[in-house]
Amino acid sequence: MKEINKYISPIASFDVHLSNYHRLIDQLRRENDISHLREILSHSLTTTIVDQIKEEQYDALVLTRANQHIVWVSEGFKGMTGYSKNFVLGKRPSFLQGERTCQETKKAIRESLREKHTFEGALINYRKNKETYTCHINILPIYSKKNRLKYFLAIEKEITEENH
Repeated sequence: MKEINKYISPIASFDVHLSNYHRLIDQLRRENDISHLREILSHSLTTTIVDQIKEEQYDALVLTRANQHIVWVSEGFKGMTGYSKNFVLGKRPSFLQGERTCQETKKAIRESLREKHTFEGALINYRKNKETYTCHINILPIYSKKNRLKYFLAIEKEITEENH
């Protein structure tokens, strides 16, 4: 009787390698985003926010001052919206909204930010090429050591059929 040699399929091992590669890239992206936020926020970046960034699935991070003008976006922002970092700095995130953006959701966001509360929900935004996309956002207020509102951090994830 012949002994059958068992081999690990090169394709199967590549799949495992690819899975680990994507996990490593995601981890490096998150660490890079946290590093940039630490530079900007210094002492205002809390462990709670860092943990949320590490655990939540997101495509982009958007940091605004309390007046809602963008001061930083993660690398994923361009991939999701088509807009470069340089273009968006100083603008308000509302520039992504348009005709199909729900008025009630826009109002809820404005009220939450005015009250310095968190906001979580989804809305229709527009990419640079005018294509719409549905974006789940989780907006967190960030306070100074003196407990003054300094920034808002939006954690954004495009909602697609695959991840819905």
